Amino acid sequence: MQHRSVAVILNLGGSALDWGALSEVPRSRVVRAEFAGGERAACVAATLEHECPPGELAVALRRWAAGRGWSVTVAPLESPR
Repeated sequence: MQHRSVAVILNLGGSALDWGALSEVPRSRVVRAEFAGGERAACVAATLEHECPPGELAVALRRWAAGRGWSVTVAPLESPR
């Protein structure tokens, strides 16, 4: 079963947050991303497809993001009816 979730990643001085960085997202595939940035912070809202349950994805993403100096939150998206 394929799942879809949105991950919001916040960078306050960590590694660069760009398409190259998103290519390394664990346990999922990025299907859409919207970036925003200012002088001191950058963020991305990324729609992800993944096979694992959303809770497992959140754990993997938090580890991945923490290693780069970022914060992340993950929310599952409802399946189309």
